[in-house]
Amino acid sequence: MDEKEKSALSRRKFLGSTAAVAAAAFAADQLLLPKEVQAIRTPAKWDREADVVVVGAGYAGLAAALEAFDAGSSVILIEKTPIVGGTSTTANGFFNAVDPERQKKQNIQDSIDAYYRQMLASGDYLADPEKVRFMVENALGGIQWLEKMGVEFVPNVIGTRGHAPAKNGRGAAIISALKSQAEQRKIPILLEYKLTGVVREKPLVGAIQGVEVEHRGRKLYFKGKKAVVLATGGFSANVQLRSRYAPQLDAEVPTTNPPGSTGEAILAAEDEGADVVAMDYIETSFPCNYFTRKLGSVVNSGKDHAVFVNLNGERFVAEDAKQADVNSAILLQPKKVLLWVADDRCAKSSNEAVTADMLKQGLCYKADSLEDLAKLLKEKLGVSPDKFIATVKQYNELASKGEDKQFHKAAANLKPIEKAPFFASPAQIGAHQTLGGLRTKGNTAQVLDRSGNPIPRLYAAGEVSGGTHGDNRVGGNGTAAAIVFGRLSGKNAAAEKPWA
Repeated sequence: MDEKEKSALSRRKFLGSTAAVAAAAFAADQLLLPKEVQAIRTPAKWDREADVVVVGAGYAGLAAALEAFDAGSSVILIEKTPIVGGTSTTANGFFNAVDPERQKKQNIQDSIDAYYRQMLASGDYLADPEKVRFMVENALGGIQWLEKMGVEFVPNVIGTRGHAPAKNGRGAAIISALKSQAEQRKIPILLEYKLTGVVREKPLVGAIQGVEVEHRGRKLYFKGKKAVVLATGGFSANVQLRSRYAPQLDAEVPTTNPPGSTGEAILAAEDEGADVVAMDYIETSFPCNYFTRKLGSVVNSGKDHAVFVNLNGERFVAEDAKQADVNSAILLQPKKVLLWVADDRCAKSSNEAVTADMLKQGLCYKADSLEDLAKLLKEKLGVSPDKFIATVKQYNELASKGEDKQFHKAAANLKPIEKAPFFASPAQIGAHQTLGGLRTKGNTAQVLDRSGNPIPRLYAAGEVSGGTHGDNRVGGNGTAAAIVFGRLSGKNAAAEKPWA
């Protein structure tokens, strides 16, 4: 078993018992209790219409809109935020694909079957095999399509099959290119239009006809004469929804996502009979600053001359443990907070300008002695000075002996905290990506109902859909999935015959 597989398994421990039991109990409860069907009826008048209505203007939505348009369909693209891109703009744009031409130049041995097996294994074999197979077989086509859209990738593969956009911003660079292509085609992109419902012929019956949206307090109805594509992203920013399935990710846990990642398309589609899958698999990212609740902190520094303590001043995990294990441990601490405590040697491994700026803002702390640092932590966060000093002293004793009998930190990383000045930065993990969502047909992107049948004229792609990654998303697979299934949904939506 390689390290990725071990990491995936440790991640399942994190998500496993509490979340799975709670999710099962919730699901059973929903089956037993009556639920009003919030179906949106056909309006007396449609405010706008197009062959294909695409909801969400990130990777998947832009890809769907472009492919639908290039297949000869008229398209309307709506986005609830004031800007195009959503979470995709902040992504690193890394794109995994088997690419014989590039890989051969670097003597990299790879294959579609190897990618398929590794992707299934990394997600603990919980992903939909049909979706995984379709994605890995079409990933290179996605790279080549993006290049035609104006995205430039660095010439070398990173790692085994990673492709990185050449321009700064990466994810933003992909969004910029796709947005430019949509503008060249004069595809309407309507900003600040929030999805409030999906219109179906009858409650739970018949084909999807369009969407209900809200714009500046007014309800509007957009007809999709051929189909509707949902590409609204995940629900990491929706505390109520995510904690329904993963109770440990409550309001104390921030998100790395923009505030628009709230999952209303999932709920709207459920009201029309759509099925969901893997909703309790929510990936976390480390670290978020405790005060700003945003990604970024001096915790990004090294872990050698450093110790992780909680707000009680106690050490609780090996600083060099797998990230999934560190994340799991943080969730069990008071206020779900980790204090990164380090001496000057460790702190200098971070960006000193960023550290200086954070100190100026009061987002982390610095002192010339451990005793003064303890006083600051007591004043600012209520940490016990005695426990804090005792914890650092015990850690230093373990370091002097070269063996961490407490949490088994590797000897190479076990170094004392003794060179002034000393630093402390409060941090948390953040809800990063929801791996679950609408259940879709793996090779068509059609949304499925609770009996496994396609809901006519409804497609979904990107993070709004589930089942692609199992319980663990490998870096570079998220972008690949969004582009591959975004393109697929747009092509298939355009191929539908108009219903009106």
